[in-house]
Amino acid sequence: MITFTIALHETTLYAQRKTESFFKEIEKPTILFASNNHSVIEKDTSEISFFSFEEGKAVPYYRKFVNTEDSKTSTVYVCENNSIVLSTPDFGQDAIYSWKGPAGFSSLSQQIRLEKITPFQAGFYNFTIKKNGSTTIGKVKLMVKERPKAIAVGGEFCLGEPVKLISADAGVGVTYRWTLPPTDFSSYTPELTVENLAVGHYTYYLSVAKNGCKSVDTAKVEVKNIPVAIANNATIRVGQTAKLEAHDAGTEALYTWKGPYINTINNKIATLNGLTAGKYVYVLKVEKNGCSSMNISTVEVQKDDSKASAKNE
Repeated sequence: MITFTIALHETTLYAQRKTESFFKEIEKPTILFASNNHSVIEKDTSEISFFSFEEGKAVPYYRKFVNTEDSKTSTVYVCENNSIVLSTPDFGQDAIYSWKGPAGFSSLSQQIRLEKITPFQAGFYNFTIKKNGSTTIGKVKLMVKERPKAIAVGGEFCLGEPVKLISADAGVGVTYRWTLPPTDFSSYTPELTVENLAVGHYTYYLSVAKNGCKSVDTAKVEVKNIPVAIANNATIRVGQTAKLEAHDAGTEALYTWKGPYINTINNKIATLNGLTAGKYVYVLKVEKNGCSSMNISTVEVQKDDSKASAKNE
């Protein structure tokens, strides 16, 4: 009778790229080693450093040992879309290895790798080792855990406007985490509002986890500047033409004037004719790249010719 030890190295790790200021997920396979208890096969990972996305510090592989004796089957869990490596004990030269698994899977290698695991690959993986007339058998039950979907939504916002980030509903029992590398910002709600962002581009990371499986998505945010609406005031005599001119807000800016007796309303310059004595208020709106601002200009019309200056201020 042979007793097998299953050494499970299971990890989805994240490495920090030196050339960029954000974290990127690096998919590392779950590595499953089956061996007899006279010679447990392990890979030395003591000198390999990875950065955990959750903790932001170097962590080694996680090791788990599961004993299988007689006809007992070791059950191994792997997250959907991860990879897994299954390896038998090394029986040396002239050993013949064979694997059989779900969906017609077969292999004649000592070590097999299953890429981007799907639920259809769950089930029993049986291996046989033949050497010098002897046969050794073993089996592993592979269970595939559902990976929650992470869908993050950002958008374009104007300076001073609250930035709203939204996660699509990932179902029951999931946890959410928003981060903004390289800052220490984090939030644990499906939706959040961020205030007081400066003009610029931002990439927020959304992590959605369930039962040890995790997905990551990004939300792109652009905060755009607001064009400034500024124009002059004017003082004229009855019968004269007043001119209100907005300050130049740059290319692609749109100008809109509202008020009485305006001849041109969609222009940087508004001309006013036929005003009777009194004081008039005009509203200027300037739009650019989806953002806008408004301001007020006044026109005073005097009926006493001796006191009027016919000037724009």
